[in-house]
Amino acid sequence: MIEFDNVYFSYGNGWAVEDFNLKIKKGEFVALLGSNGSGKSTVARLTNGLFLPDKGNIFIDGKETSKARDELKAKVGLVFQNPDDQFVGTTVEEDIAFGLENLAIEREEAKRRIMEIAELLDIKKYLRSSPSMLSGGEKQKVAIAGVLVMQPEYLILDEITALLDPVSRKEIFNFVFSIAKEKNMGVLYITHMSNEALNADRVVLIHQGKKISEGTPQNVFSNFSLVRSCGVSIPDSLYIAEKLSEFGVIPKREYTEKEILEIL
Repeated sequence: MIEFDNVYFSYGNGWAVEDFNLKIKKGEFVALLGSNGSGKSTVARLTNGLFLPDKGNIFIDGKETSKARDELKAKVGLVFQNPDDQFVGTTVEEDIAFGLENLAIEREEAKRRIMEIAELLDIKKYLRSSPSMLSGGEKQKVAIAGVLVMQPEYLILDEITALLDPVSRKEIFNFVFSIAKEKNMGVLYITHMSNEALNADRVVLIHQGKKISEGTPQNVFSNFSLVRSCGVSIPDSLYIAEKLSEFGVIPKREYTEKEILEIL
């Protein structure tokens, strides 16, 4: 389990993260939702051990991040918003292999893992190509592959669809959601897109470094005014359902987009 215990972090000008508490179990998909500058990316780097808290503690399976940074390299995988920030190899294959080399994985096992993950993400045809030649969605797949190949127990995904077109965004989200559930990984999915957060087991709303709300997507999004006050939009399906119920078109309850279309 990942556990934040009264965590504070500062870049030197006020608290970027303040009195932050959070638990993520294996197999749980948690969406951290907030506007730009809310502290989301800082939380990501704290979870992975890139940053250490100024106050409070962060535990990964009972071990403090400050005392187990080397272990975190394999246990907690972090994927950034811009995949170009993660590329280190001259080819896709070299880039995916980089983390395995740092873990001293034997060559044959490394090759097997690379081929397996490349097949899974449908990027096998790009293994000999330079990452710089790929599209945005393909680059993000390579960045994800470079993390998944290390077989982490937790995934921290920091705005991984923010730079993609809607089609690629949906494809990438659906893939990480399904693979995380299949492999029973704990996931912290960081986003400012409320529509993506609807699929999470739990939503954590963050604003100015503080946790504002936490619960199921339906519970968190039921408070429209609170969500909007944090600079976050209401998911389209919930907003439409709310308006239709106000006019008596449909009964008042939570609906998916598909259910709304079937009723109409």
